[in-house]
Amino acid sequence: MESASTPKERMFKALRGEKPDVLPAAPVYLSLFLADAMRAHYIEQYRRRLQGRSRHPVDCAEDTHFRAQALIQSYGVFKNPPDWLEIERGASKAWAERTEIVLQGDRLFYADKVSGVRVPMDAIPVPCGDAALSATDSRYEDAWDAAPKISSCADVDDQLPITSADEWLARGDLDLPRLLAAEHGDRYFIQTVLDTPYSNVYGLLGFKGLIVIQRKNPDLFLYLLQRQLEQSRELVTAWAQTGIHGVFVEEVFTGADSISPGSYDKFVLAFNQPYFQHMSSSGLLPIHYVCGDAVPRLQRMVACDIAAVVVEEGKKRFRNEIADVVEKVAGRAAVFGNIDAVQFGIRSTPEAVSSEVKRQATIGAAARGFIVSTGSPFPLETNPQIIDTLVSTAHSL
Repeated sequence: MESASTPKERMFKALRGEKPDVLPAAPVYLSLFLADAMRAHYIEQYRRRLQGRSRHPVDCAEDTHFRAQALIQSYGVFKNPPDWLEIERGASKAWAERTEIVLQGDRLFYADKVSGVRVPMDAIPVPCGDAALSATDSRYEDAWDAAPKISSCADVDDQLPITSADEWLARGDLDLPRLLAAEHGDRYFIQTVLDTPYSNVYGLLGFKGLIVIQRKNPDLFLYLLQRQLEQSRELVTAWAQTGIHGVFVEEVFTGADSISPGSYDKFVLAFNQPYFQHMSSSGLLPIHYVCGDAVPRLQRMVACDIAAVVVEEGKKRFRNEIADVVEKVAGRAAVFGNIDAVQFGIRSTPEAVSSEVKRQATIGAAARGFIVSTGSPFPLETNPQIIDTLVSTAHSL
């Protein structure tokens, strides 16, 4: 079925409780699924740029263009593109100034002109932000068993400096979303992924520290969360000025399988309410994603100023049935589907995927707005045909 509306129009209508001509489809965390393809396209552009030379200094504007081109090329793997684009930050001007691309043999390397560190471009994720060059990427380091870095308010202030919105914008790493929004924002719904204040501090505390501090030092934890809220507001203000449309706001360890209702209200909801209010007043649509046993939390979640809720598929000892989600949300926000990305991504067939899309869409018809989606990222082994089927089936309804 050929749709007369743009993907952006479909997403906005569903998120605002209006009726789109066809159901939008927006699988979550596609940047993870497409990361290898995006990196390959990015490297190839530098390979062509070298033109037989062995070194090339990184220029921030040129690098931003290469990243934008690579991201759009990576979405070309889909015959039926989803209705949204997921955008990350690019690299800062400071990172670009100290980095050059070096050809060694037949392999391209990042070379830090200050430290002398060299890392193969195909060995790490494409760097973002201002992080020093490393053979690993801190974005994917697991803080599960990390020792807490916070024991006092002074530690909080030291570990969590406040970067203003103007400072964020001046760094250069938000030039990438600004460019993509300018070039593709008329057609696609463009979003980025951010955390809630509670989830953000996991990196400073680790899982054990995150749970223990609530009992042993709640006042310090509240100070940390307030500080994180202030920083998160500044970052949201900066993102809003790039021209993107929404934020996929992820949250972990806040389900009914992780913390009590009292802890949720005191340490999560109390900071989510002003966070989402600021996001909405900045012109961004908040899409709130919660891992774990989320159904008992839904009525509290939709008390915040959010456009939509997304929950994991059921697993372990909890079940997040889409019918229960629609019932609990009760028309106070749009609902994303939570198709099991593992079961239907690598253990199923296109026909079964189409059937599951239709099943969830039938249930989702009772929601204020419904977007076909997944509860978790698609595994990297997923055949793109599966994702094409999910999208094309949604667009046929």
